[in-house]
Amino acid sequence: MRPPARLSSLDARSIVRLLGEVCALPDDHSVKKNHLMEGLCDLVDADYWLWALAAELEPGKFPVYVGFLSGRFSERELAEFLQIQTHPEMIHWTIPLATAMRDSARLVTRNVQDQFDYQAFITSESGQLWTAAGIEPRCIAFRPSQEGSATGIGLYRKTGRPLFTERESRIMHILLAEVPWLHEMGWPADRCAKIPTLSRRCWLVHEMLFQGYRRRQIAGHLGLSVHTVNGYVKEIYNHLSVRSQAELIARFQKGDGGDRP
Repeated sequence: MRPPARLSSLDARSIVRLLGEVCALPDDHSVKKNHLMEGLCDLVDADYWLWALAAELEPGKFPVYVGFLSGRFSERELAEFLQIQTHPEMIHWTIPLATAMRDSARLVTRNVQDQFDYQAFITSESGQLWTAAGIEPRCIAFRPSQEGSATGIGLYRKTGRPLFTERESRIMHILLAEVPWLHEMGWPADRCAKIPTLSRRCWLVHEMLFQGYRRRQIAGHLGLSVHTVNGYVKEIYNHLSVRSQAELIARFQKGDGGDRP
């Protein structure tokens, strides 16, 4: 096995500078995460990013991501991205990284081509959905959290652009490894334990509500009637004991306050 890539002194200084900027920001986890990920995208020339809590992430089980923070996606791209996460094949493609995280019990970061046969991925049904959405090469990190949950962080490029390199993956890994406190901040106290029991359609509507989509927008993107979406929204609110979209968003953006003195 070849030795790991060594970063240049310029890369190292850029990492340290970005970490210093993040630490100096006001004590708001969403502001810090946004600044970190935007800076990381600039360092490795990524087109999109996301940071999510995986309420359930076990090899061979359907991954359930909740509370996405994301950047640089258009409304259409983000809607298509969220729909891809519900495709049954996503169970298969997450097994290598979920297994590595479980076995090491620490942050793991992998480029897509290092996890499985990349050609098989892009020609699969789910891979073709990624291509159709205009989003393809990616670098993903999983970090175990409390009570079986995990943080999932991804970098993406537009379809047709180069895959992420070992250097770029290492920059991402080092940055994320240096902010363990930030991985734990901002999530509800129950680590969204109720989310995995929602149907996949309800989960998708939940995530689109969290991203700020209005009900008519959700209906348009999913090809549903507004009446049907209203039914899903009612079910979600009852399930999570919230009364409005604003309260749902606050549940993930502000957490329960336990991260503050």
